[in-house]
Amino acid sequence: MYSILLVLCITSYSSSASNTLDGTCVNPTTLSFIENSLTNISDQLKGSSCSSDGATTEGLTGLLQLALVKELAKDYKDKSCDKEERNLLNRINASIANKIEPQLASLQSQVSSLSSDLNKLSRLLAKHVNVTLDDEEEAPSSPLLSSCDAILSKWPNSPSGYYNITDVNGHTHDVYCHMETLCGKGGGWRRIASLNMTDPNEKCPTQFRFYSQDGVRACGRPVTNSGSYVGITFPSRDIKYSQVCGKVIGYQFKFTDGSYRHQTGGNINSPYTDGISLTYGSPRKHIWTLMSGATGNGSYSRCPCGTPKPQSAQESWSAPSFVGSHYYCEAGYEGSLTPWDPKIYTSDPLWDGKGCGSSETNCCQRTLIPWFYRSFTHSTTDNIEMRICCDEGTSDEDVPVGEYEIYIK
Repeated sequence: MYSILLVLCITSYSSSASNTLDGTCVNPTTLSFIENSLTNISDQLKGSSCSSDGATTEGLTGLLQLALVKELAKDYKDKSCDKEERNLLNRINASIANKIEPQLASLQSQVSSLSSDLNKLSRLLAKHVNVTLDDEEEAPSSPLLSSCDAILSKWPNSPSGYYNITDVNGHTHDVYCHMETLCGKGGGWRRIASLNMTDPNEKCPTQFRFYSQDGVRACGRPVTNSGSYVGITFPSRDIKYSQVCGKVIGYQFKFTDGSYRHQTGGNINSPYTDGISLTYGSPRKHIWTLMSGATGNGSYSRCPCGTPKPQSAQESWSAPSFVGSHYYCEAGYEGSLTPWDPKIYTSDPLWDGKGCGSSETNCCQRTLIPWFYRSFTHSTTDNIEMRICCDEGTSDEDVPVGEYEIYIK
């Protein structure tokens, strides 16, 4: 079928422009054909949709016509007889690069099997002769790329959206690629998790408990009388990554302690903080910790970055050694006394770098906040786990989350 479409495209071209193939100048008929073809291609690509087995006939025809027009514009760029023609061809080339090729990038995975026919089309144009294609010949498929970053490197104008990529075992996955800059590290990020509880249709993961207060919807730990954590795993889908970029927005419920209790024996497998723990692999390896302090003002910060520091040597607020400096810490309660009210402090969300009190000023002066970033010296396909941790029961403390986005590349 692809070969038939190719012949149709060539036929439509030949009737208008074949007389110029051996000339030294571009005549008005050729220029008009190129410009009209670009308009038709743009309309076809905008209106085309993909079925389960590939692109529509209109989309495929548009792609083939675009390849033809690109070659024409390239061949005749230096053959124009006057300034007006050269300006027109320059405008056509710019239109292809800026408006049409980004649409092509988003269709890359659906049309990869056309590569053989497009190569034949290039040879046809190069030789300026007709080529008969064998309808029985099966065109080999071009291999899909293995990451969003690779797609962006090959097609720098690719928009954010869904693409097909392959994992380390050759299996195909439909993934969302964020092509704009995140965490100051360029684009080409693959989203592996997202939650936005401001959407009234969004639901908490099944193992989390739903909170609703003052118009805020959030997800926390199931009811318990002791310290615990609840977690969710974000699968890598066997696609390699070495960088993680993300953000989590949560809320303080009652009297959270930040990193205060970790010295009582907490380790990475325990609820070592009141907050969020992000790890990867088994055994767990640390990515980032988001701690919920006690107060934003006064002397009960309970954040490693908070002030004033504890007066007693027995009351350490330092982060665990496996956390190091890879953490954020804020309080949602901005009073100076102990927050004993059994409620969510909804007016000051956690880890957004806003509404910081006097005791957490240092904590909010982080370059990327609310985003966090980690890079590894190696690539991995390990799954990522996010846990809500607290070292006391849910009647005393909790750190429900209202939003998260996790990206890898």
